[in-house]
Amino acid sequence: MNQPPYILVVNGTKVRRPVFVLGAPHSGTNLIAHALRRAPGFHLGTGTPGVLNALYTVARRPSLAEESASGTATLLRDAFAEAWQLTPLTCPDCPNERLSAREAAQPCPHAREATRFGDASPDLLYSATALHAAFDDAAFIQVIRDGRDATADMLDDEQSLAWFRPGLVNLEHELPNPFFGIETETERAEYTKLSLAGKCAMRWRGAVRLSARLRGIFGAHQLMTLRYEDLFGSEVVTAERLREFTGARISATDLVNVESPRVGSWRRRLTIEQRDDIQSVASTELSRLGYG
Repeated sequence: MNQPPYILVVNGTKVRRPVFVLGAPHSGTNLIAHALRRAPGFHLGTGTPGVLNALYTVARRPSLAEESASGTATLLRDAFAEAWQLTPLTCPDCPNERLSAREAAQPCPHAREATRFGDASPDLLYSATALHAAFDDAAFIQVIRDGRDATADMLDDEQSLAWFRPGLVNLEHELPNPFFGIETETERAEYTKLSLAGKCAMRWRGAVRLSARLRGIFGAHQLMTLRYEDLFGSEVVTAERLREFTGARISATDLVNVESPRVGSWRRRLTIEQRDDIQSVASTELSRLGYG
């Protein structure tokens, strides 16, 4: 007997077709998130503590999603149900003022305006299949970017590099390990010998391989893929595609990046040794995606 679909109600509104933005670290998901966040009636979360705790639990131990699919789906739904609540303390549009505990826990005046929900937290990609189990009508937007530019940005980001500290790299129990991009016993044995550039490239490689697998799992009505380099100069076309896919009124103006897109900046930011390390790890994926 089929189970009835799960219905989540947030701020008195049924959550329908939530949108999740996916991508490798520093792939440009923030640009899509910015446009979605500014769409009328759209409430998009990014990196709330409860959501991050749930995401990293699944991302770093992907076997959990397979061993306890219903439990993982419940974990994620509960995390997002809390994150999507709009109260005077969590709403970005509410004034920062002193409130009683009761007032602070109530929905804020803007809560009734939120009719669509989504999230663009870092490393959301690694929980995509679990998110689909939690929200079977979800829409996923994934962004692909040149791994050399993504690696250059990772090398400049202390938070990204923190994952490579010995205490955080859990390689003993999970293989393959998409979060770190390790797929074989040989790669696991040689991982500690890689440079930071090589480890960043391996994370990018693992992410784009996972993105390719998702295209085989989800249909075109649930998964949309954008190439970061194609966003610039094609804002109107991209906005129209996003509107058609998500149903949200996304403005092309909100896709305009006021900062330099840094396309191809790896040429001046990476040393010859770093380039070689990236090529040794991810040359196949770079060529397959047209970045050779």
